[in-house]
Amino acid sequence: MSNRNLSEGSVHEAAHCVAALLHGIRILQASVDGEVTLQPPGDSLEQGRHHGALAAAYAVVALSGQAAAPNTGMSKSDQQLLEHSIFLGSWADDPDDMCCALSALAARFVIDHRDEIEKLAFVLAQRGTMSGTEIEELLEGLGNDG
Repeated sequence: MSNRNLSEGSVHEAAHCVAALLHGIRILQASVDGEVTLQPPGDSLEQGRHHGALAAAYAVVALSGQAAAPNTGMSKSDQQLLEHSIFLGSWADDPDDMCCALSALAARFVIDHRDEIEKLAFVLAQRGTMSGTEIEELLEGLGNDG
């Protein structure tokens, strides 16, 4: 499957989804129209996940859409998720330096998971909207394809 056959919007949203699931963040719903609803971080913190690790995971989710489809930029909700993740991490480093480092992590993530992102983007483009459960089942199935 070639990325040029997919809309940039579906690739952008699919990247958010793949990044969320592979970082242990549940997706409630995703739409090709530009909305991915995630489980709030409080649930993961209550289960004992470290603030820094969770913050980095949410930052990669926020940045992966633009990393996968650079022409789409970052939406207001992507920027807000990134800002919240940097706040949650309470890193002592300069926020701009942290954004640069986290952007590199997101870019590497997209390179490593491009096939899953494009396969999900194709299905998401066809359906328009998917529940988190549907996305989880699809990605589980993709992992078993070999």
